[in-house]
Order: sequence, then C-alpha cells, then structure tokens
Amino acid sequence: MALLDSYTYEAEVEWTGRRNGWINVEGFPSVVVSAPPEFSGDPGLWTPEHLLLAATASCLMTTFLAIAEISKLAVVSYQSKAFARLEKVPEEGYRFTEITIVPEIGVAAEDVEKAQKVLAKAEKNCFISKSLRATVQVEPRFVGAHTAPVR
Repeated sequence: MALLDSYTYEAEVEWTGRRNGWINVEGFPSVVVSAPPEFSGDPGLWTPEHLLLAATASCLMTTFLAIAEISKLAVVSYQSKAFARLEKVPEEGYRFTEITIVPEIGVAAEDVEKAQKVLAKAEKNCFISKSLRATVQVEPRFVGAHTAPVR
C-alpha cells in the first residue's frame, strides 16, 4: 500500500447542554464528552484532556506495532499507562507541558535490544507526539516472554 503525502480526518462536535456534547465520526460509535469536573464538567465522561492523552499513548502503540511488524519483531504483549501534566503557564494560560507514557512490552528475552530500537523509532515517528508542544517522555519496561506473539 502506497502512502499519500497527506490525509484528512473529519469529526463533528455537537453541544448537548451544560459543558457536554457528542463527538460524531461517520461509521464510528459516538462519544459523549464533557469538560473535566475541575473545569465544571460532569464526572465519568470522556474529556478532551483524556482523549488527547489516549491519542498520544495509542499512537505510540500503533506506531511501535507497525515498525515491529516491518522489522519482524515478534511482540507478545503491549500495554501502557500514560500521565499528562496540564499546568498554568505564565502569559499562555493552561496547556499540556508534559506527557509520560510507560509501556510494558512483552518480547522474547533475546529480542529486547531490537525492541528498544523499534521503540526509539516509534517515538520519533508517532504523528500525535510530533504534533504536540508538550514534551512526550517514554519510560518503557520490556518483559521477556515465552509465548507465541499476539496478532
């Protein structure tokens, strides 16, 4: 599959009252969103802040898996936790200043060095991370695995 020079993505947002709304993308399930409770939103709903953090973490994962596939690296498992710091910056207001992603990646013990190289490439090529002003840090943990890779 040849990659194009550019792609366009579309989403619709509809206000439903208070600080809540729907995100709609054709062919996808709708997502209810709200401001976070600390900004007068309703608890228990997705927020733009959580969506940005999830987008960053999931972009790293999918980029890692794509490069691993090209590199013929057998990945047995991948899971991560992610943390974001939103802070008030003088003369700018609130913005994300730092995102930390802590992936735990299962590969065969003899493939750990290769997995580290693949992850370094993924960090450099994650579209979302490259688009942010916030510093994105990755603190990986590689675990040796003895089972068949998940596809």
